[in-house]
Amino acid sequence: MQMQLECSPSYTLAYCYLALGETVYVESGAMVMMSEGLEVAGGVGPGGISSAAVRKIFGGQNFMMGRYSATHQGAWVAAAPPYPGDIASIDLQQETFHVQQGSLLAVSENIDFDVKYAGVRSIVLREGATMLRLSGTGQILVSSFGGLQRFDLGGEDRLTVDTGHLVGLSDTVGLRVEPLSGVKTSVLTGEGLVARLSGPGTVFVQTRAEQELRSWLAPHRAQRTN
Repeated sequence: MQMQLECSPSYTLAYCYLALGETVYVESGAMVMMSEGLEVAGGVGPGGISSAAVRKIFGGQNFMMGRYSATHQGAWVAAAPPYPGDIASIDLQQETFHVQQGSLLAVSENIDFDVKYAGVRSIVLREGATMLRLSGTGQILVSSFGGLQRFDLGGEDRLTVDTGHLVGLSDTVGLRVEPLSGVKTSVLTGEGLVARLSGPGTVFVQTRAEQELRSWLAPHRAQRTN
């Protein structure tokens, strides 16, 4: 499968070009347009119904995904996320990558994915308690709200990221979730929880957070929720 990204970075559109017989799973509602030569069906994605149920309940993903299979060489489907923002294509070679719930846009058929708790303290993550674990050889598309920044951490590198801005990270990256500087300081500054990351590995961060947008659009509702 070949990926081509257009209209970046604010309103990126991802074209997935398929070889004859190839299949790609696209998040429900993310298809923008498609060529001829595709067989379309609803599917639960790799892992079957049990895996889809776990992803729905604990991972915040839709139970069903769109299943696009090429009946002609070079058939394509274009996908986009619900928020204005960027998309990144990640190639896995017998590797594991973790994606924050809501950030997975599409996945090739050879990738297995399930749900992984990001540590005990992640039960109070601002954007959710879990991350999706994707493993195998193939390609995945992750999306962001706003711009998407990639950081390649060395073995001694450390990075602190607000949990609402974390999109994904390599399995080799260490992750610890905690208040920025004590619970009291976090309440006073409004910064909430952060992810303490340690290399080596790759980290993707989005420049905006959906939670902040919701709070801005409906501040009274956000206060009641908090």
